[in-house]
Formats: sequence, C-alpha cells, structure tokens
Amino acid sequence: MRQMIIGNWKMHGLRKAGTDLASAITTEIGAILKERDVVLAPPFTLLHHLFPLLSEHGVGLGAQDCHAEIEGAYTGDISAGMLADSGVSHVILGHSERREHHHEYNALIRRKVMRAREFGLCPVVCVGESGRQKEENLAEEWLGKQITECLPPDFDGIVAYEPIWAIGTGKAATQQDIESRLTFLHDALARHLETDDKSMRVLYGGSVKPEDAASILAVPGVGGVLVGGASLSARSFLGIARAGLPLAS
Repeated sequence: MRQMIIGNWKMHGLRKAGTDLASAITTEIGAILKERDVVLAPPFTLLHHLFPLLSEHGVGLGAQDCHAEIEGAYTGDISAGMLADSGVSHVILGHSERREHHHEYNALIRRKVMRAREFGLCPVVCVGESGRQKEENLAEEWLGKQITECLPPDFDGIVAYEPIWAIGTGKAATQQDIESRLTFLHDALARHLETDDKSMRVLYGGSVKPEDAASILAVPGVGGVLVGGASLSARSFLGIARAGLPLAS
C-alpha cells in the first residue's frame, strides 16, 4: 500500500501566502511522489487558483468539507460538484473540528460521503475519540459507531483516525496506542464492509510533527498521515512527507 500524506491547511492562507507555500512544497516533492501520494487541502478560496500548480507536479488537490445536497439555498456552503469542477480529487469529511463547531453528526457525514462519491471525489472520513471517551474505555465503542454510521456499506474511500485529545495539544498518541486503534479500525471496516480485505487506507492524524513522523508511519496498518498545523510550513510538511524514506537519509 502506498502511504498518503495529506496537508490540511484549515482556515489559513491568503492567495500570495498560499501560492508561496504550495510552490515551496511542489519544488521539492518529486522524489517523495515516487514513494508516497501527497494531497494538499487549502481553503476553498484557493482551490481553483492552486489546481494548475499542484496538478503540474502530481500533487492531489483536497477540500476540507462539502455539503450533502447537490445545490440549493444553503448560504455559505459548497457542493461536491463545485469542488470537482475546481479540480478537487479528495474531500475531508467529519473532521473533529466540524463535528464540534458545526455540530455535524454521523448520519449527515454519511450523506456527504455518498454525495462526494457521486461526483467522483474520494472521501477522507475522520473518526476519533475524545479524552473523556479514552479515559472511560469507550473509545472502541465510539469508533465502531462512527464506522457503521458514517460509511455506506460499499465505501471505498479513506479513513483518518484522529484522537481528538491530541489535536492542537502538542500531544501524540504512542506507537502502541496507534497500532491498537488502527488494528481495531481495520477489523471494524472489514466487518462493516463484509470483506476480508484489510488494505483500505487508514491515516493517522493528531498533532503529527516531523520528529514523530517516521515512527508513526512505521506503525503496522498506518496508511499515511493527515497533517494539520505542520502543513503550514513547507519545511515541516516535507519533513513529514519524506520521513522514513531512503531519500531522507
């Protein structure tokens, strides 16, 4: 399985800063793309602008959300069709920040997943447990619920495991934590999708930094990483993207 590195820029970057960042990344990405897939997910305002640059260098263009409906009177929202029309190939859905700040719930995320696929987008569906759920040993129950309720039975996209307690805190799950959760998720996906194939990409996302990336990417079952704050620095993002590869030494 080729691992995937996704940079989620969140609500950061005006046109000049976004162009400079994307240019700095694509200038040095060539050797990395021989080993791994790379996707950048800038704000909606930069999608159309950055598509030619990213496409020229073989970097995928991602979006950070889409609406569940095709079109309509939904002020401030963006549709899957609009994303596809801008050159987007991947869309992040169900991120913990969307769940918290926009009150998104599993059934809505499932509808978004289905709409994204209708327009040829690869959904990257985020699942993860809170600190309280972790402490009360409810993590696996909650993760299993997210898998069954967010993903249609014919799902063929990407899952991103993000321990909510690690996001933006500077904390990172241990390698043992990550392997345990990913083993559970691969098993849950196999049951839900009724398949023996456990090769679906499951990414890790939770304050990933260059100094931690090689050990995280070496964990069995890790299909790549979803990078937040560190993706806003070309040096940090490239350090993560090349971590553990022969070209890094």
